Amino acid sequence: MSAPLRVRAVPAPAPAPESRERPRGVGAPDTRRAPRPRLRLVDDARLQRAARQRRARRLAVAAAVMAGLVFMALAGSHAFLVTNQVRIDELQQRVDEAQARHQALRLQVATLEAPDRIVSVAQDDLGLVRPDEVTYLRPAARPLPAPASDLDDPQAPPAPEGAAPSWGAVKPYLGRGA
Repeated sequence: MSAPLRVRAVPAPAPAPESRERPRGVGAPDTRRAPRPRLRLVDDARLQRAARQRRARRLAVAAAVMAGLVFMALAGSHAFLVTNQVRIDELQQRVDEAQARHQALRLQVATLEAPDRIVSVAQDDLGLVRPDEVTYLRPAARPLPAPASDLDDPQAPPAPEGAAPSWGAVKPYLGRGA
């Protein structure tokens, strides 16, 4: 079974130009009619081929637009990444500088804390001298006194002989200049 045939109007070729004579009677209207287009049969295969070509063109245009959008998105994301990478590089440089400064300060602290340097400064700059004899004191082995009930009362009676003074007795002497 063959596909049904469709009829489509196809314009006829333009007629050959006639002589430039005016029709009889000056100003008379042109009574000739425009020629009718010639009709011919158009099969479905040709229409289907034209429809496929239109779809292919539309698809190609859509693909080109999508490719353009993808490239624009890639360029935008690349610019975003480059901007953030510059920021990360700046922060990394600041971290490296801070670590180098920290190491230099640790070396300076170690140098200043050296026992030989401390003895040298004490003797040369402060005028201190080494003692001839070093005496170490040890605390007496006394039992701890019982807690006083009136620790903040300066009027409390003095502690018994040999016991540590109470807070109230020591407090007035604290904070005074020598």
